[in-house]
Amino acid sequence: MKTLFILISFLFLTNEDVIHQDTRLQIDNNGNIIGLPKQFNPAKFDWNKKKLRINNKELIFPKCINYYFEQKKTKLNLSASWYHSKDIMPYYLNFDISDKSITEGNTTYNPKVELGKKCLTEYKKGIKILN
Repeated sequence: MKTLFILISFLFLTNEDVIHQDTRLQIDNNGNIIGLPKQFNPAKFDWNKKKLRINNKELIFPKCINYYFEQKKTKLNLSASWYHSKDIMPYYLNFDISDKSITEGNTTYNPKVELGKKCLTEYKKGIKILN
């Protein structure tokens, strides 16, 4: 009975829907985001224009967020998750643009950034569907 419980626990805990871990991504010199599955390509980030493209969706970051990209010591680290069930959480791309982030293993802790209602409205308006 104990062996069966251990086997069932192992199968349950190794289910991708239960264990969740971000995948680190890279950006090459041309702004291509490396590491996403083909279904999300083309995937690009233009640092100068503050523009992100994932497949047929494009986002131009609003001015209220651009400040975080313009700091002298800013490092951009990307991570994403897409291999879990959307019933648990949506797929996402995480931008770590804080020079004060702390990384432990595969987890990054950042100072909390509060975006006001006006900024969030501008952010939503910057999302476009491309043909």
